Amino acid sequence: MLMHTTVVTALSAALSAVLPATVTQPAGHAPAQPGPGYCVLPDQPATSEGYLIASASSPDLVHPFPRPPAREPTASERLEFAGFPNVSVLGASGRGGPPERKVVVTYTTNVDEVVTLTNAAVVSDDGGATFGPPSRTPLRESPIELHDGRFFATEYYPARTGPHTAALGILTSSSLDAGESWLRSEATLTTPGDLLPGGAAHGAPIQLADGTILISVYARYSGTGAYQAEVYSSQDGGTTFTRRGVIATPSEGFGYTEAAVAQAVDGSLLAVLRHDGGKYSTLHQSRSADGGRTWSPARELRFSGLSPDADCVVRGVAPRLLLTPAGVLVLSAGRPDNWLAVSPDGLGETWLEPRVTYHNRDGVWDTHGSSGYTGVAAVGPHRLIQVFDNCKLPGVRPDGLLNETACPAHGRFEHGGWYAIKRRLFTVAPPGAGLLDLGAMRRRGDLTLDTTMRWTSRYRPWTRPAAAFDGSTAYWSGAVAAGRGRYVLRLDRPYSFTRIGLSLRPGHPAGARVYSSRDGRSWGEPALTVTGRTDYAMRYSELRRTGRHVKIVTTPTSGCDPEIGRACSMLNEIELYAERSSRGS
Repeated sequence: MLMHTTVVTALSAALSAVLPATVTQPAGHAPAQPGPGYCVLPDQPATSEGYLIASASSPDLVHPFPRPPAREPTASERLEFAGFPNVSVLGASGRGGPPERKVVVTYTTNVDEVVTLTNAAVVSDDGGATFGPPSRTPLRESPIELHDGRFFATEYYPARTGPHTAALGILTSSSLDAGESWLRSEATLTTPGDLLPGGAAHGAPIQLADGTILISVYARYSGTGAYQAEVYSSQDGGTTFTRRGVIATPSEGFGYTEAAVAQAVDGSLLAVLRHDGGKYSTLHQSRSADGGRTWSPARELRFSGLSPDADCVVRGVAPRLLLTPAGVLVLSAGRPDNWLAVSPDGLGETWLEPRVTYHNRDGVWDTHGSSGYTGVAAVGPHRLIQVFDNCKLPGVRPDGLLNETACPAHGRFEHGGWYAIKRRLFTVAPPGAGLLDLGAMRRRGDLTLDTTMRWTSRYRPWTRPAAAFDGSTAYWSGAVAAGRGRYVLRLDRPYSFTRIGLSLRPGHPAGARVYSSRDGRSWGEPALTVTGRTDYAMRYSELRRTGRHVKIVTTPTSGCDPEIGRACSMLNEIELYAERSSRGS
């Protein structure tokens, strides 16, 4: 249903009647204890430690814009709904200048019901540090960039059209348009089961190396009537989808809904999904080694070291997964509170350092305050942004009035009762000390490039030599050659190198040889040889050489994108590490 103006006016009047005459200060805000066996997560430490380092000492406001002057909203301001945020980083063509990256946060502006969704978007041009004013957008879920250059996103609710089919809205945009306008079409979803109404397409899509687009959906069938988590695939660019596999089926009164699916560092698919039916929503996980066709039995996601006796069960909703360009897998979720955890090896079998990143507790119930719905995106190889809401959006009671039990207007919240969107920035610790900032060195004149990897296209604005150290492992964000490639970095002085990070052609077997030289003429034997390796993020290797010049020779591979030619090679991303006191000789 659509919330018309007359309904909002009635809701506003009812809300005014329940608002307190005076605002009380927050009482105790310790997390409620859920009982034995469930995890109680620690707060984000104040000091910089571990894999996740808070880059901003406190969350910053994304919405409302501009920042409101009062701690608590008025009755009418509480009808300016904002919740369930997502975040994406989109590479767009600069208008008359170099290409640029935009951090786009989208959020829902309607009540928490199956309604005609309305959404808003805010954009940052400085890596998520600041955001501009909101504008209307059709986006609900995070878009991705496809290999053909389109930005691609799904709408949230599929509409059943028959016993085995449903229609799902698809939104696409061109990078040449900077993602500022979206074309809507409808895809047909086909399933072998006897489909019932309901369900949603939750999470960001994935595109596999062969061009297949995957989306995760939870749906109900006549056999059980309960939700199960599934994966659908499209071979035609998003026009039609067929059910490829079932992640988890319902049983014994339990169902599986929101599933985040991501490609791990080894190319397998990891799913973290919401499990409903018990006292709390908990998180489970499953893995597919065949592109989503078959899945391992879903098992409880557990954290170790938080319970005195054993691992503890993780509560949560709406999980989000992110494989960073540096190969660290990050899990974001919430309820209660909002939190992050990391899998340093990029596989997601073991999760470390779970910590609360934001809470808006009222001392009454641990699921009051923020909805626990979050978004997470990489804004660099070792930097990420997490977005979350301040108060869970209200539902609607059978009598048509607001149901604000999750975020009541009683003035006890730590950060007020605003329906607000906030963000935090984090640094993900690199794999060692001595990371050279190649981009900054080039801007200062301390680094020059000598390369044959200069293939580019007006449709591929991010494909250029310097894109090999731009912090992104997006498919077209690198240096490309139509065949064998040579890529030489000439530094300002000798360095004692300790480590190199390389991502070659994403999703495809590729090879390269790495050399170092003191004079740029004598190279000797390779310091590192990579053969037939498939990268989905950077891989790190020791590089115990001293030199002023580093050369990467990329091996040509077949089966390349037609626009490049029959053979190609890619240097998708490179990092160099050196001893900090190194002066060479």
